[in-house]
Amino acid sequence: MKTNAQNLRVGIFVLASIILLVTALYFIGNKQNLFGNTFRVGARFYNVNGLTKGNNVRFAGIDVGTVESVEVVNDSSVYVIMVIEDGIHPFIRSNAIASVGTDGLMGNKLVNINAGTSSAGVVVEGQMLRTLRPVEMDVMVRTLDVTNQNLEVITSNLRHITDKINSENSLWTLLMDTVIAANVKSSFVNIRAMSYGGINVIENLDNVTADLRNGKGSLATLIRDTSLAYDFKQAVKAIKVIGDTVQQVSIDLAVLVRGLKNGEGSAGQLLKDTNLIYNLNQGLINVKRGAGSFDENMNALHVSWPFKKYFKKQAKQNSRSSD
Repeated sequence: MKTNAQNLRVGIFVLASIILLVTALYFIGNKQNLFGNTFRVGARFYNVNGLTKGNNVRFAGIDVGTVESVEVVNDSSVYVIMVIEDGIHPFIRSNAIASVGTDGLMGNKLVNINAGTSSAGVVVEGQMLRTLRPVEMDVMVRTLDVTNQNLEVITSNLRHITDKINSENSLWTLLMDTVIAANVKSSFVNIRAMSYGGINVIENLDNVTADLRNGKGSLATLIRDTSLAYDFKQAVKAIKVIGDTVQQVSIDLAVLVRGLKNGEGSAGQLLKDTNLIYNLNQGLINVKRGAGSFDENMNALHVSWPFKKYFKKQAKQNSRSSD
């Protein structure tokens, strides 16, 4: 009896183990697309960044297949074959692009496939898809290291600048000064007023020039009047003739004065002859003396007997005519 019971237990254990093994194989095969209809496509990558056989193939964020094989063709090309569920076949176009990605930030590698454009046909069995060159993590880390160093320098400079701004007698003090703010505001108001005034001046100048072009106003009349321009031209010519005459007269006067200074001509001789001037002076003295003697003689005639009566008669007549 004991032997039969032990055999029954062993049989049940073996049967359960077989069922578990088949179930595991089914799930593993389903995971690896061993069961069901599938199709295969390939892609050539420059670098797969650790992609291995069995990694997932993802389409539109959904796992649709697995990587069947990863084979190095040469030093710049890696050939990857992917097994994809047949139900996804109508959605993948011939111009779809495959790229190596990561499942999460630090997860396993996988292949992402985009759909492509609807104008292209459906991908066929064994077709080689176009690929994108993956971003290498080492390059990213080195780039981030350089970026971090630059950020450290920038933050240090910003701290130095903010310390200077927060110090006394700095730009921050000027910015917080309400008096300066009011002055700046009033300056902008004045600038705005000046700009408005400039606009008005420009508009007035435009109006003036328009009036000038249209012949309006006295200035426009002066500018556009051709007869006035002719008269002005003739006047300028007359002024030029007068100027030439005045210039000639001034030249002649200069010659005359120079001749007088040099004693040339009658007038020059008269001005330069000192004896003549002396004789003229003596003649004037003699005339003055003669005038004095004549006055004395006339006074003597007034009181002399033959002429006394005559002068009295003349004085009476002069007094009557004055009355």
